[in-house]
Amino acid sequence: MKKQNPLSTKADVVRSTLYLLLLLSAFVIRLALGQQNATDSAIDPTKSSFAVGHVTNGSPEAQPSPVAAATAVVVWDQYNNVGTAVTLSATFTDAPAMNSDLVDDFVVQSNPWLVQRIVVDGAYFNGTGPANSFNVFFYSDDGGFPGTVLYESTNIVDWTQNGSTFTINLPSCCFPTLYPGKYWIEIRANMTAMCCGEWGWTDRTVTELDPAVWRNPSGFFGACTSWSRRAATCGLDPSAPDQVYRIYANLAPTPTATPTPTPRRTPTPRPRPMHLHPPPTPAR
Repeated sequence: MKKQNPLSTKADVVRSTLYLLLLLSAFVIRLALGQQNATDSAIDPTKSSFAVGHVTNGSPEAQPSPVAAATAVVVWDQYNNVGTAVTLSATFTDAPAMNSDLVDDFVVQSNPWLVQRIVVDGAYFNGTGPANSFNVFFYSDDGGFPGTVLYESTNIVDWTQNGSTFTINLPSCCFPTLYPGKYWIEIRANMTAMCCGEWGWTDRTVTELDPAVWRNPSGFFGACTSWSRRAATCGLDPSAPDQVYRIYANLAPTPTATPTPTPRRTPTPRPRPMHLHPPPTPAR
């Protein structure tokens, strides 16, 4: 058996370390380029990182309606008028500076909603995915912008993808109940940029209610560190100012007032008549 030379062993270690450093540097360069592309896209949405080719003839590649529970129906539908780009809406385990939020608004008009699932059109870019999980948030409305967080469900792993259609099922333990009023919804992917890239929500060319709102709190992309109009203010895909999605929910019955029963009159007791009998005639 040949004895290993100590010098040769050290050389192997140095060589292995060098290879590792080369691999790491290659990844850092790749990530930096990806971030630069995304940065450019925040200013110019025509850049390739946001111009994802997942749209054909103005409609999504796939628009299957998921098999919903018998009582779940489509209560809000913006799954149409699809644009040609997606906008980043994701949280990153390895690049938190890129964390970005994207929200769109909707209205509950009459019966309260017990929300079960969200169907959203989206795509991966600067990578092929998949997402680790998804987050769903509902916000109150504050003068045409998102207000207080009313509901949040994070790290949802019960989701499926069919083409560009992502179906996200909310935990059955605690479906949110939304009463009549205006709300904002956020769909956000949890990503690992190193392996899987970024996820974006498909832009919509027709605006329903107020236009979509976006933010990148760290300022990494150089625009919109607080809630701002995605298209008009942030310059992200100005020709498509809204987002593509559907909401499925149970419709709760509209509460009806219970009529107050009319109290029944208590009958006044009537005196029973007294029959007077003449005294008996004494015997003679």
